[in-house]
Amino acid sequence: MKNRPAELAPAQAGRKPAYRPEFELLLCSARTVRDSARIAELVNAGIEWRGFLDLAANHGVRLLVSRALRAACWDRIPADIQTEMEQTCQSLTGKNLFLTGELLRITAEFEATGIPVAVMKGAVIAQMVYGDLALREFSDLDLLISETDFFRAIELLHRLSYEPVWKYDNRKVLRFLRHVGEYAVASDLSQTEVDLHWRVATKATALSPGVSDFRSGFCPVQIAGATVMSFAAQDLPLYLAAQGGWDQWCELRRVCDVAEFLRRYTEIEWEPSLAAAQRLGGLRSMLTGLSLASRLLGAELPESVCSRIRADARVSELVERTIRNLQRNQDPSESTSRYLFQMKAKQGVRGKIALAYSIVINRTAKDGRWIMLPRPLWWIYGFLRPLRMSAKLFRLD
Repeated sequence: MKNRPAELAPAQAGRKPAYRPEFELLLCSARTVRDSARIAELVNAGIEWRGFLDLAANHGVRLLVSRALRAACWDRIPADIQTEMEQTCQSLTGKNLFLTGELLRITAEFEATGIPVAVMKGAVIAQMVYGDLALREFSDLDLLISETDFFRAIELLHRLSYEPVWKYDNRKVLRFLRHVGEYAVASDLSQTEVDLHWRVATKATALSPGVSDFRSGFCPVQIAGATVMSFAAQDLPLYLAAQGGWDQWCELRRVCDVAEFLRRYTEIEWEPSLAAAQRLGGLRSMLTGLSLASRLLGAELPESVCSRIRADARVSELVERTIRNLQRNQDPSESTSRYLFQMKAKQGVRGKIALAYSIVINRTAKDGRWIMLPRPLWWIYGFLRPLRMSAKLFRLD
């Protein structure tokens, strides 16, 4: 049985959320099950279209929004906005198809070389969650490998014209970013970036599952007539929650992923993912994303999820905070706000202490790009990071 908790259904409480028209239009149209009547009502009442387009771009939902508006009230949208949206969507769709082709080329080389690889984010989420590569924006490729295969993977990507974004010895890079578990390489030839992962999520996040936490292992996914390995649908909620939580759920695209998953996989067994998130101390982060999917995008939640949301008042606090940030277009990239969210979302005193230690001690890619210290001085980054983040805040970075 699925429903919406009372606190997530404003209409049931006799009140309507006070969103500005552009943000409400975004919420009504950034979904596959759209509210056409409300979309038409908002458009007829008047929309500041430039602000709306910027909002859709910043939240990464232009493909969904364009399809919804075309179906609901395309003839009432100004001609210049129509033209811009059409051109943008053609460009984004073409980029998605190109990146998918590049993904299949690279994974085929990994298979031929005998390096196990799984695909994360991007194309697999578009295919598994939306069922259409032309409905979800993505801008790069994300591959998951074993840490022991890191150097072989870097060598293979080099043969495919991909070079590390850092000009340091690869062994030093692996040591520097070990706890982050991600390293970027890029190709000038294809103008594509590949994020090479050996961790599913950084340790500095409230919900940081390891590969062993995905009970079903990796399963084949059909994309554009080819097969790649990725997470099983049963385990996808844990992965989506880890990704959305790291970004503080401040990008509506992450919330859309959860909402569309709920719509597409109505018979999924939720208890394993909820139990895994609870064991990892990050259930609150997962519940925040699920609450947002229900409240903002109309997704129906299983009763097992609703009962957990009602039992944790902190979830409602995080949801309200996130909605404010979504409307302000807050940048989800590394910031003090990001780490404050992680601390609030983490459960248990021991978990919070371990997370705080990880945030302070573990180095980040931005630390290395800002200044690369000699290895014996790497411990200093914990003290330098606040200075770097403050410099960014005051536009001195």
